[in-house]
Amino acid sequence: MKSYSEYRAMARETLKGHWNEMAVLALLLFVVSGIGSTPSYIAEFAKIQWLNLVGSSTNALVSLLVMMPLSFAFYNLCLSFARREERNESPASSLFHEFTANWINYVESGFLMGLIIVLLLIPTLMIGSIIFGLAYELVPFIIRDTPSISATEALRTSRIMMRGHKWELFVLNLTFLGWVLLCILTCCIGFLWLMPYVSTAKAHFYEDVKAEYEERLKAEC
Repeated sequence: MKSYSEYRAMARETLKGHWNEMAVLALLLFVVSGIGSTPSYIAEFAKIQWLNLVGSSTNALVSLLVMMPLSFAFYNLCLSFARREERNESPASSLFHEFTANWINYVESGFLMGLIIVLLLIPTLMIGSIIFGLAYELVPFIIRDTPSISATEALRTSRIMMRGHKWELFVLNLTFLGWVLLCILTCCIGFLWLMPYVSTAKAHFYEDVKAEYEERLKAEC
């Protein structure tokens, strides 16, 4: 495995010439998330109890059916950049293609991930949720590389691949904390560029974990 600074450097090199277009796609994700939350904001402002229930339900559906799959597709667009894959489509078209091609698996895996994390949230005082959240970080990449895989198998494979690597990924996430604070100081505008930066670094991390996992499988055969 490489050092954390190497993963960040690889992500910056990968995104050269693509920062702004990826920031536009990140903006799209934030807009979709905001649309899903709009009824809840209106209900809170107007103090309408029944509308608050409708808003919460709408937000949950948008998150599961649109936001989660879009986020997974965004991750995998970053993986395409990390692999220097030739594309005949624009990044926006590639994002939409990835979203539609793997939508069912993304929704199923996203639902299962969310369910597991929520069930572990209170009993384990968040610790279990964080651990399983890290264990499932590779799920979108795995689905992209194996489109025929089931959601449950994708989750299982991610857990196996992440054995011995959860702490490394946790620390990699922490190394972006300074950038998070800087983005907050820019009224959160900086998150549009931070999102592809982090996602691409994780894509490079996945490539190394995948290579190690495949070597383990060969050794066992």
